[in-house]
Amino acid sequence: MPPSELTEQSTASGETNETDETSAAVGESVEKVDGWGLVTGNARYTDDIPTGDALEGRLLRSPHAHARIRSVDTEAAEAIESVEAVLTNEDVPDKRFTRTGFPYPAPAPFDEHVLNETVRHVGEPVAAVAARSADAAERAIEAIDVDYEVLEHVLEPEEAMEPDAPTLHPEEYENPQENAVPERNIVCETRHEEGDVETGFERADTVVAGEYESQIVQHLPMEPNTTIAWIDDRERLVLRTTTQVSHICRDKIARAFGLNRTDVKVIKPRVGGGFGVRQDTVPNQFISAALALETGRKVRLKNSRKEDLHVSQTRHAQTVEVKTGVREDGTITAMHVDITSNTGAYGCHALAVLSNSAHEPMSIYPTGNRLFTGRAVYTNLTPGGAMRGYGAVQGTFGLESHIDEVADAIGMDPVEFRRRNVIEEGEESFEPAHSESKPELESVGVTECLDRTCATVGWADGPDQPDDDRYQRGYGIALTMAKSGVPNSEYSRCTITLEDDGTLTVRIGVGDTGQGSETVMGQIAASVFGLDIESVHVKADDTDATPWDNGAYASSTTYISGNATEKAARDLAGKVRELAAEWHDTDPESVELADGNVSFPDGTSMRLGAFAAEAFEGVRGPKRRLIGTGEHFTALSPKPFAAQLAEVEVDTATGEFEVLRLVNAVDCGQALNPANVRGQIVGGAVMGLGQTLSETLPFDEDGRPDIRGLRDYEVMHAPDLPEIETEIVETYEPTGPYGAKSVGEVSILGPSPAVANAVDDAVGVRITELPITAASIWDGLQEGS
Repeated sequence: MPPSELTEQSTASGETNETDETSAAVGESVEKVDGWGLVTGNARYTDDIPTGDALEGRLLRSPHAHARIRSVDTEAAEAIESVEAVLTNEDVPDKRFTRTGFPYPAPAPFDEHVLNETVRHVGEPVAAVAARSADAAERAIEAIDVDYEVLEHVLEPEEAMEPDAPTLHPEEYENPQENAVPERNIVCETRHEEGDVETGFERADTVVAGEYESQIVQHLPMEPNTTIAWIDDRERLVLRTTTQVSHICRDKIARAFGLNRTDVKVIKPRVGGGFGVRQDTVPNQFISAALALETGRKVRLKNSRKEDLHVSQTRHAQTVEVKTGVREDGTITAMHVDITSNTGAYGCHALAVLSNSAHEPMSIYPTGNRLFTGRAVYTNLTPGGAMRGYGAVQGTFGLESHIDEVADAIGMDPVEFRRRNVIEEGEESFEPAHSESKPELESVGVTECLDRTCATVGWADGPDQPDDDRYQRGYGIALTMAKSGVPNSEYSRCTITLEDDGTLTVRIGVGDTGQGSETVMGQIAASVFGLDIESVHVKADDTDATPWDNGAYASSTTYISGNATEKAARDLAGKVRELAAEWHDTDPESVELADGNVSFPDGTSMRLGAFAAEAFEGVRGPKRRLIGTGEHFTALSPKPFAAQLAEVEVDTATGEFEVLRLVNAVDCGQALNPANVRGQIVGGAVMGLGQTLSETLPFDEDGRPDIRGLRDYEVMHAPDLPEIETEIVETYEPTGPYGAKSVGEVSILGPSPAVANAVDDAVGVRITELPITAASIWDGLQEGS
């Protein structure tokens, strides 16, 4: 129902729009249900639950970027007192898989083993140890003797595709990807054209081309990757682990070890940040499972912070080339985006990230003639994986930087140029060629986002300039689009039990990794019954106790899992009405549920708790325990939009610069919890600024991470942040729960091009490579002079 009807319904039921700490109505800023535990330190993360009886696991990691393991001598390690197990590639299943955190079979090549005979990046696990003490485990690792045949390695995609480059995956593997060329290290190659691009370029008055580079960065969640695995009293394998995808993790572990799904259980405790790095089933999870199966004991395998920084999946580095044809009036006649993506040692997420890199940013400008070509390439670097923004960060930096260049080429204001070409309601997004449906978008607030952002700063007047001409200020704008789940892939199921005291127990498989999903699922369920948030308990941490859910990724939680939750709540509400109508001999439609009351046509009512108690006690008939169920699977993926504007000040004497202000206007449909939405917007913007200004994970010529640890990784700190403003632009998405779309990723996409465009506006220097540094601006200033 539209927002106006929601308001009328709330008023009719006696609710108000005033926010208090117990109200659970959607649209209100309810406190996070886990907030108290988080701020007091009482929340328990993976390694916070006492595990004094656990063996300590350690990994021997490869010092080489590319090598074949001739032999591994473990005799000395096994002889160390307290060592319970030493595993090599010969001791684990010879079954290839992909760590990619999508349901089987997943859009990725099955190119990994639990432990590989050939290692393809520095830090890849070679052997694993479990011992009764950390000291013994570390001494055992040092005692293992490995005979390596060191092989030639390649670090850059262009080098890897050369005819004389080493082939990193010569073996035949299951599930090869689209147009894979293993001998040239091409994981996949794709082409998607709509219309006729060449004809479109011929009709243009001006054709503009540009090339843009993005770097490898790390997620840096606060909690390092940790898994504790054991065999329970029913001889089942249990993992307590940092994951965003507990059900998918369970499935992959079972497949890798040839176990029944019912013989594996995954527990997701509180998770200290995900951002995509927890989407995959990572080597630690497979190896800890192998050690538990080998020893029959509980095993803890926890990365050090340095290990996490060096070997966890990264954002893919990409080269984005854009060519655009445009008429003098600003009409785009054709656009071609070509992307080369460095996927690292394994092909996890290679195709999906590559596709997302172009399809999301290109969707904002629906010219009739558009072409995307691209390829993902194996190299001997840490594998690229899922990271917040999922490719669209790289593609948006290229495309939104390029859009300013196109506007400049025809002498048009970049905001006006965007306004003339931007997508509108009723148009289609640019979906992958294999997508089964491309429905028209029903909620598009991108133009309002653009207008609101520009109005906030007074775009037409430009920034106020400092008194000293040495310093110049500029504005830069970027438009962004994300998704609400992966169409034709995401699935969620929810069950809600009406307890005999009138409270609700929501069981859903999507885990909260900090995004507030348990709070929002609770709000959705509570709102159907008019309950307060304290009357709802969300259970989402155990594959035994929750139904299948793909997990927390692809901005799917509110839209996919929220829809399943709303359906389950409405199914339960329908059962309450049916039973109430049976008791009162009336029509179920005439029974109302509001404010925690069950109300009847004759004007009488009873509290939901009293109703549930009578149903369970069998006061008016057979005992009843009412449970609602809901599931959601869809080919739809409504799009959130954003406009992000940066203001920068540049010192023309040194190239040093500062981001003074970042304004974010975001269309997320209806904001179910505005405070949580604002937190997501700011969090994404800060992450985007980190990649823009300072973050990078460099490697030396031997493929080793060229960074000692976290203190050398220049992540953003609170004192470094500019003024950050947020504007929530509410549209209504008819297919979303209470009109909602997603918000988790859209605000990370725009800071890089917005800052680059602002630098160009300030001093006329176009930066095309991330991160943006004072040195790169200084070089541009010298070239310009």
